[in-house]
Amino acid sequence: MMWKVFAGMGLGVIPILLLIPAPYGKFTRSGWGPKVSGRISWMVQEAPCFFYAIYYMSETPNLSPEGFCLLVMFSIHYYQRAFIYGYLMSSQSVTTIPVVLSAIFFNLVNGYLQCAGIVEHDKPNTTEWSPRFLIGILIWASGCLLNIHCDHILRTLRKPGEHGYKIPYGGAFKYVSAGNYLTESIEWLGWGIACQNWSGWLFLVLTVSNLLPRALSQHKWYLDNFPEYKSLNRKAFIPLIL
Repeated sequence: MMWKVFAGMGLGVIPILLLIPAPYGKFTRSGWGPKVSGRISWMVQEAPCFFYAIYYMSETPNLSPEGFCLLVMFSIHYYQRAFIYGYLMSSQSVTTIPVVLSAIFFNLVNGYLQCAGIVEHDKPNTTEWSPRFLIGILIWASGCLLNIHCDHILRTLRKPGEHGYKIPYGGAFKYVSAGNYLTESIEWLGWGIACQNWSGWLFLVLTVSNLLPRALSQHKWYLDNFPEYKSLNRKAFIPLIL
């Protein structure tokens, strides 16, 4: 099955990212191909998931209310992620073509697995707005809102005209170095709980596989570049644990 192959590829990325930080943001460096606009690339790479959700909502007859709700959740996340977050990115941000291509591949495959799974080959194991389904939605919504707040904190760290990196404070950053990664993982934990299908849980596994190594790299970078950072007693990804 496609999801098994995709899962294997995602888990295989963990040791690579632990050894070699993904070349994006502060870790962008030479040797990874031509650099391109981060803002435009971000919109292009994230947009497929939004359009998948819209397509399956509009083209699926007799879609269950629960399935429709899940597709709405998926489209909300990726509308915000692709277009709002992308539009608000700094016009100076850059990334590399290999990073963009890998993100496009991930979103094309994962977007299909999630949306087509909901309506066709991996329907959610839920009936009539069960308590578990509602709890999953609540966790998803909480993670989504907290993630947007973390993005806002990072986006407003520097005043107009300022350059360089600063330590983020507030929100989830009070507890971990990668508050934005933690809250996105919480979001897809709620998704998995709500869906209760292989595709939904796969998304959570792949998210953590990708973001945990990045969080560890972020944490080390802060410790290496800000002498006062250790005194904040933050963890990298999971409060009080890791």
